[in-house]
Amino acid sequence: MFSKIIGALGLTILLSSCATVIRGVHEDFKVVSEPAGADVYLSTGEKGVTPATFRKRRRGNSFLVTISKPGYYSQTVTVKSKGSPTGAAATAGNAATAGIGVAVDAGTGAWDSLYPNPVSVRLVPQPGEHPARNRRLAAGDYPVAIPAERAGMVRSPYTRRLYDVHAVPHGSLVHDVDVDKFFLNP
Repeated sequence: MFSKIIGALGLTILLSSCATVIRGVHEDFKVVSEPAGADVYLSTGEKGVTPATFRKRRRGNSFLVTISKPGYYSQTVTVKSKGSPTGAAATAGNAATAGIGVAVDAGTGAWDSLYPNPVSVRLVPQPGEHPARNRRLAAGDYPVAIPAERAGMVRSPYTRRLYDVHAVPHGSLVHDVDVDKFFLNP
């Protein structure tokens, strides 16, 4: 008799964490781009090529997704973990079991979702880009600028001249007017 009570109590606790059982603590996180075939870098260390799918924990800190492709401006999107209507609905069944499952779902993050998901971007072509120049950029034939003492400023790797790059996207080419050569904005 005692073992039946313990078994029933264990089953109640297990089933009371509805969102954890139904949704799980991970979700598929997708990144798509137009055009496809862009590089994807997550600030958590993962890499891929669009269209890309990553398996991520629902609960956690926000992270950055950077999508880049030679000849296009890079784009960065912040992804956050927050409570979702679907997770809340799955957790609602926990009220009938004295809230034990609510604590389980809250602790596992099963009622959370990643926003936005999917991350979908339309990459903007850089003006004046030429296919031969894109091949050089992709091959890494350009030196990288030297960070300067002030934010938004870099020094040319050729002449050490100071350039204002506040409006220049990271990874774009900057023209050194003194020697008529290009370098990359880091």
